[in-house]
Amino acid sequence: MIDLAAIVSEVRQGMIPAHVYADQEIFAAERDRLFARSWVFLAHESEIPDPGDYVVRRVLADSFIVARDEAGVVRVMFNMCLHRGMQVCRAELGNASHFRCPYHAWTYRNDGRLAGVPFHEEAYGGEDGFARSGQRLLPAPSMGTHNGMIFISLDPDAPPLAGYLGDFAFYLDFYTRQSPAGIELRGPQRWRVKANWKIGAENFAGDSYHTPHTHASVVDIGLFREPKASKRKEGALYQAGPGAGTTYKLPPGGGFADQLRYVGYPDAMIPGMAATWSDRQRALVADSGFMVSAATLFPNLSFVHNWPQIDAAGTVVPFVSLRQWQPVSERETEVLSWFAVDAAAPEDFKQRSYKAYLMCFGSSGMFEQDDVENWVSITDMAAGSMARRLRLNSRMGLTSEGKPVKPPLAAFAGPGLAYQGFGEYGQRHWLALWRRCSTRPTLPAGWTCCARTSAT
Repeated sequence: MIDLAAIVSEVRQGMIPAHVYADQEIFAAERDRLFARSWVFLAHESEIPDPGDYVVRRVLADSFIVARDEAGVVRVMFNMCLHRGMQVCRAELGNASHFRCPYHAWTYRNDGRLAGVPFHEEAYGGEDGFARSGQRLLPAPSMGTHNGMIFISLDPDAPPLAGYLGDFAFYLDFYTRQSPAGIELRGPQRWRVKANWKIGAENFAGDSYHTPHTHASVVDIGLFREPKASKRKEGALYQAGPGAGTTYKLPPGGGFADQLRYVGYPDAMIPGMAATWSDRQRALVADSGFMVSAATLFPNLSFVHNWPQIDAAGTVVPFVSLRQWQPVSERETEVLSWFAVDAAAPEDFKQRSYKAYLMCFGSSGMFEQDDVENWVSITDMAAGSMARRLRLNSRMGLTSEGKPVKPPLAAFAGPGLAYQGFGEYGQRHWLALWRRCSTRPTLPAGWTCCARTSAT
């Protein structure tokens, strides 16, 4: 039996028992206590634009149909037949007015209502024996949306999504709301890696330290101008609400439009960003001089915003990706990777931005390959007996007394705390949420494990 209290105590000090990245009992605790109560991203409304459109997504072992019904309402329904428990919809996506269970052909409308039972009169005596009215696929216990992003929680007493997102909503807009049109997604690409799900989530929450080393080759071949160590240590690491992330420091002296041009946005898109983002969001770029890059929204949704050079002429084009670390087991993760782009962007920009995304991330991306090589090795090493004797040091940016090496940035327009330079502030912030969610045996009504955050 693992001693969760002892593990939590060490993680609180910034020392991580190495076996947490390959431990079956810890994974069971995450499944039952963390994912059973957290807000988890499922889909984006742009993936189901028309009545009847649907996608099938999971929260670990629980399958859900995310559908737009005939009235245009977005529904999230547990993908299990009321009769004998068969998975009702087995296609990953499509368009359907009804879903029919392949086992006994019970049929449901795309709003979840039971529409048909074969041999209803003969088998059940009609409505008197089994009233179909009021029978429907089980809805997700809690559902919320933000900028078209569809989240659910398996906790029926989950706090409202808006309250959960808190200050991190400020940063979400940079990825998911660049004009009033919102974003559209392509994908997801899906693949599995033999790595623990926490490693990717932590990495995107604030690991700018690895970039100039793990991804040195992308600089050597001229793909990317930014991951040099001198550039990464100038960036800011922020933590806000249930999220944390990294930024790049932009060149001094540029205004809002000039900074957006620097990272490759065309003039046609800049007015939309200026009109959509708040004064404070614009100030983060123009006054503080930072542009958001990678981030993680607890527990397992990450974002990346980069601007590689896509051709020999040095043309810089930005892209945005959403990625989800879907746990399969303690040693395997299904990665879902979406390309995201402003729905109102010029068509040629969408094409070039998609090319930039494919070069860097997705199943064949160069950044992706670099990262996964590390994460698989970490998981392999964590599975051995020696890993139970090792405590990994996650105290970068802290003195021996546990105080920040540098004070938080005063001239940082965004909410939350931000530190400039290298540090593991974001990873510790994510781990603070992880330890709280993974170790609470029960939750009072109306409270979820992720309702509070820690500044350290």
